[in-house]
Amino acid sequence: MRVREKNGVTLYSFESPAFESVTTFVTTRHNMWCTAEPRGNFNVGLYCGDDTMHVEANLQQLCHALDIERSNLFYPHQVHGTEVLCIDAKILALPYDEQLKRLDGIDAIVTDIPGIAIAVTTADCVPIILYDGVHHVVAAVHAGWRGTAQNILSITLDAMTRVYGTQPCDVMAGIGPCIGVDAYEVGQEVVEAMRDAGYNIESITTYNRTTGKMHIDLAAANADLLLRSGVDLMNIEVCGICTHSNSRDFYSVRALGNTTGRFLTGVMLGGK
Repeated sequence: MRVREKNGVTLYSFESPAFESVTTFVTTRHNMWCTAEPRGNFNVGLYCGDDTMHVEANLQQLCHALDIERSNLFYPHQVHGTEVLCIDAKILALPYDEQLKRLDGIDAIVTDIPGIAIAVTTADCVPIILYDGVHHVVAAVHAGWRGTAQNILSITLDAMTRVYGTQPCDVMAGIGPCIGVDAYEVGQEVVEAMRDAGYNIESITTYNRTTGKMHIDLAAANADLLLRSGVDLMNIEVCGICTHSNSRDFYSVRALGNTTGRFLTGVMLGGK
């Protein structure tokens, strides 16, 4: 991933040339605005218990770096489900409070409107962005193990096809920072849920002989789902950054605790 700083905000972005006509961004913990611990330096998660005024100040700073108004940044209140919301003219016309209601219980956002930044918040779960360069449609997807087991990526691609005519073979995907396989110890119920969802368990898990526990590679699982959904291997960029081992740069629940902040991974049609 590339790193840049603008207006005091440090942002990562995906490197693939296929993303050159869109703006991709991943926030970090290294920014000039501060919020109270334990959430840290640049929490942009509205739903993790931080003071709303602090979070909004950070979001304003982020939007300034993206050269957009705060009203043009959308991200959901995620629930580890599979609901997909399309940001269209009807959503944009709603009052802010009504927009928040529509974003509640959503785990993936899709839009074809330039200048609208869409994102998901994470702190170990997998953030994925999708870009259909033929129909000029983008999506931001939140995939924890539950969403991954429920195949949220294929559900999002289906929504893009249904609403905008997207074909998976035309989609570029970027998998952002998330917990790595070495740090992601899980119970057998998680392994079975992934097996039941059709994942090749041998290719996405490792067994720790010392602890007797299984570990899952969530990034690999979602890359596998993209392939099974029809996305070309050459169109999948996996950043390879583990949030747990890089918790000084990115929020990680497993490294920092449940009350830590969240970072955003997002995409916007147009602008750089």
